[in-house]
Amino acid sequence: MPTVIDDTIEVAISGDGQPTSFVWQRFLYTVTGQPQAYFRRLPPWWHGDSSPTRIDQELWRVTAVRDSPREQHGEHLYDLCRAPGGWRLALSWE
Repeated sequence: MPTVIDDTIEVAISGDGQPTSFVWQRFLYTVTGQPQAYFRRLPPWWHGDSSPTRIDQELWRVTAVRDSPREQHGEHLYDLCRAPGGWRLALSWE
């Protein structure tokens, strides 16, 4: 089951736009597998008060490991969301 996180993160991307690492709660997470891009349709614009600027949301499902000198951490699956204002950590899969 996924855990909803919805926190702001800093993301480093490769030359072709794929996430290579991210910083969440002061910890660096390195992407270890091949990131998978997908898009999610945003709620219908007519349910809001304004005109839509986007109809789809860009997400990346990544396998990443937390870098830490003191502890060994296993790989986990995360969903990263690229939003107009920056990146967000949407979900953590357990």
